[in-house]
Amino acid sequence: MRIILLFFISLGCNNAFACSDAMKPFTFECKAQDRFELLSTGFKTYSTNMSDLKGFKIPKAIGKSSYYFAKNDLLNHSEFTLSRNLDWLVWNNGQKFINNLSSVYIEFKDILKLHNALFASKGLIIVGPEAGKLRSDSGETNPKVSMSCSDKVLNGKLFNTLFDYDLQSVEDFPLLTLENIILCKDTNYYSADLYFYKGASIKIEITRWMQDINDMLARYENGNAQTDLSPYNYFSDMRRWFLAIKPFNAGNEQVVDALLDYSTKRLQLPPLELNDLVTPIYLTVRENRDATVNKLKETLDFFEGCLFETKTKLISSECSAIK
Repeated sequence: MRIILLFFISLGCNNAFACSDAMKPFTFECKAQDRFELLSTGFKTYSTNMSDLKGFKIPKAIGKSSYYFAKNDLLNHSEFTLSRNLDWLVWNNGQKFINNLSSVYIEFKDILKLHNALFASKGLIIVGPEAGKLRSDSGETNPKVSMSCSDKVLNGKLFNTLFDYDLQSVEDFPLLTLENIILCKDTNYYSADLYFYKGASIKIEITRWMQDINDMLARYENGNAQTDLSPYNYFSDMRRWFLAIKPFNAGNEQVVDALLDYSTKRLQLPPLELNDLVTPIYLTVRENRDATVNKLKETLDFFEGCLFETKTKLISSECSAIK
């Protein structure tokens, strides 16, 4: 029954609103923008502001990995409890920072300030004194991830993705490199050490990333972007690139998700809630793009179901968290 209802709700979203001129060349983004605008209008009737949900805040704030498992934890937490919830502190700090970020240009110092804003709060010992500092500033210039035979992680497919990695540093070296490779007794797997970028300057790499996203956001806004790279595909690529650079020892996922939240707001697009996806550095470009698009579809489908439940006053625990 719920599937049928969602089908009719989806039909009602089509062409309900005209998408922005900037998004008209991009079919998927245009439809997503229409759906989210209709949802926003529908939820306003019930005093729920969808703009408060933009981006990364709600799933992390309630300590869950997905909207689907949110239940009503947010409603059941007192303000005292929330103030001691580390996820809540991180994401609330990030939301405030992004809301105040200039809509003209992301600067290098903004990325450092964002990391500091996310993790410098009292009690966030996950980062501690390294908040706002690049990993090259704190002594760890070549972090690695060890993959053993017993882990059974590095299969042939992943090996091929990582062995000749497509993302290059400014010096034309792979951002990720496999070393100490050994074929396991179970020949379906390898053991190896995956090293992150060991080049001259993390600052140069993250500045190049920053310049790229500034340029493309302006192109999308002005209608000058090539139509063969849609915004959501681009954001998917940028998240993968940022995590491969690994500019900070910890908290990279939160920083880049906040920056993508800022980006979707600028283009008036529905937010991306990506925190529970498999880390993009282990996916090909195509796999990562597909995962991003599918995650957005799941989120919009969920919101549509919750809107229907709200109208019928039969609100499930999963939907209560967004009220």
